Amino acid sequence: MIVSHRRLACAPALAIAALAASLAGCSAPARDDVAAEARPLRVMVRLVRSSEDAAAIAAEATRVAGVPVTHAAAASATWHALALHCASAAECDAAVARLRAAGSLYQTVEIEGRKTRTAS
Repeated sequence: MIVSHRRLACAPALAIAALAASLAGCSAPARDDVAAEARPLRVMVRLVRSSEDAAAIAAEATRVAGVPVTHAAAASATWHALALHCASAAECDAAVARLRAAGSLYQTVEIEGRKTRTAS
């Protein structure tokens, strides 16, 4: 069988096109989803009753918030940093609202972040 030079020259381009088409369905998740997964929302909570049991604090916060929560750090026996693992910003907003509504457990729930100075 005789193969023309033109067919040989097109073979690599066709292979690349076929590979690109087969990988098109393997796209990465949307940027918002990646950000939500990569960076959990950190909140500072002030407990009504002091505790140093990080696992119990995270488990109770998970139950109340309705999303997975991990204990990030303790500033004291009453102040704790928690990480909320939400699928979206709306889900995190609802989780924070549920934590804030649990006044028998949390005196304060603040979204962690740098405080900015206001222009004077």
